[in-house]
Amino acid sequence: MELHHLLARCLAMVITVILIAKNSSCLNAAVLSEVHAPYADNYVAKSYFNKHENLVDSKFEDFIAHDILYGACVSLQGNVEFSPILSALHGKLIGEGSHRRLSSTLRLKMSSETISRHPKSCEVIIVERLPSGVFADPFELQHLVQRGVFRDAAVFGDTNLELPSFLSNRSLVEVHLEVGTNLTSQQKDELEIHMELPLHARYQPLGHGFSRVEFASPDLFLRCNVERKEDDTGCLFLLDKQNAESIDTHPVWEVPCGNREHTEVVSAFTFISAVVSALLIIVASIKYSDNASINVLKQS
Repeated sequence: MELHHLLARCLAMVITVILIAKNSSCLNAAVLSEVHAPYADNYVAKSYFNKHENLVDSKFEDFIAHDILYGACVSLQGNVEFSPILSALHGKLIGEGSHRRLSSTLRLKMSSETISRHPKSCEVIIVERLPSGVFADPFELQHLVQRGVFRDAAVFGDTNLELPSFLSNRSLVEVHLEVGTNLTSQQKDELEIHMELPLHARYQPLGHGFSRVEFASPDLFLRCNVERKEDDTGCLFLLDKQNAESIDTHPVWEVPCGNREHTEVVSAFTFISAVVSALLIIVASIKYSDNASINVLKQS
């Protein structure tokens, strides 16, 4: 009889443990689904590349329109919406040669009437969908982050720096710039933000003249965190470019192409240079070994 009661208690304990584990797994799954929502990720583009291998403009625009939460931001106080407006956007290329900087300047206005609680912090997110033939160096961007030029930066898509343009896929660069709380101050309802993104040209196919690389206007977001008693509530705005003053938002980079007629000359010169360099290394090695042998004999 005692054995029967003991088995019954053990069975009840096993069932209880199974139910607790099942509920915990469901809770963890719910938490994970919330954390990995597109608007909860640190990077806006991360969720897109979790679903797609390559950057396609139509798919990325559909991702922005349907998968990213924007506009329905948490009311800061008293149902007053914190509504940023993009008033101006300018873009241009700086520098010469195969290494240049893509300069972007934007101005933001706030249309809130009375805000009793300011956002804890805000950041502007600039997403540059780079055209084929141009890339950004992730290590160079991380160096800029460490120096405090960018708050954060990442490259998605094809990050192989050595591939020529005809063997590579497109890439995307996401840059985060800290705005600060003065964005909502009554003394300054407009803020100008400037960014220079270092870019590099890939080797173009052999041809004549130049390869024309045209940039599209960037995707712009504003993410703000609102300090509450429980936690920090964040919201993400998509900055509308339709009503903004746009000047030179489609800069063009003319990348020089190799001349096919020079292929044989360049190949011959490269081969001769490699042979001469190898011979010089062999001669230097022989002389060094002879001098080392002479020094050993003198010491002995």
